[in-house]
Amino acid sequence: MKYLDANVFVIAAAQRDERGQQARAILHQIVRGESAVTSALAFDEMMWTLSKQGQKDIIRPILENLYRIGHLEIRDVPGNIPLLALNLMEECRLKPRDAFHAAMMREWNINEIVSDDADFDRVPGIKRVKI
Repeated sequence: MKYLDANVFVIAAAQRDERGQQARAILHQIVRGESAVTSALAFDEMMWTLSKQGQKDIIRPILENLYRIGHLEIRDVPGNIPLLALNLMEECRLKPRDAFHAAMMREWNINEIVSDDADFDRVPGIKRVKI
């Protein structure tokens, strides 16, 4: 099972280039039956990024469509994640949000992340699938 980083959703929604096509293809694989996990935190990050880019009007349809994808599991952030994330910030020199994602992956025994963020390459035990 793969964890989807927020930038998968942002790139799929906002970019019409090859990377956008790749991100949309990843989402289509999940629609067709491949299982994936993301978090409410990833949706928060996506909403913030699209808002900053002046694209608030596309947030609702994107979110509503993502919640309709049957094979995409959207999990809450467990209460122990901040302490685990702090360890990853110190050990792997991650930014707080990336450390949260990596900590959740460890908590849920997920070792593969789909992300455009090379910072995840510094986390032992996590393999990044590039967009």
